[in-house]
Amino acid sequence: MVHDSPERVRAGVLDGLAVPFPVLVDEQRTAYRAWGLRRAPFWRVYLAPAVWRQYWQLVRSGERLRRLGRDTLQLGGDFVVGRDGRLAYARPQQADDRPPVGVLVQELERAARAPASR
Repeated sequence: MVHDSPERVRAGVLDGLAVPFPVLVDEQRTAYRAWGLRRAPFWRVYLAPAVWRQYWQLVRSGERLRRLGRDTLQLGGDFVVGRDGRLAYARPQQADDRPPVGVLVQELERAARAPASR
């Protein structure tokens, strides 16, 4: 889910990517608020040496940086919704603290094994 316009998402975030599933656009950030997702303070994003170091390493390794979105202070989160439509896992982002991919895969597998309630 992203909060930029669909056109900007296609031209920026999704440019050159073959994404095999729908990308949800929430321009008014209704879902962001409902799921408790916050915005980071300016200093944490733009003045933190670790952020600059990470970007420098990406550029040095040849990584192509994508255009910035409309609100670069909006924090994301990781959520798994079960087959029954209930939230099976939630971790709102506090800073640059995303869970390891293995944790997300484990939560997806757990949600897939859970019986669907009716």
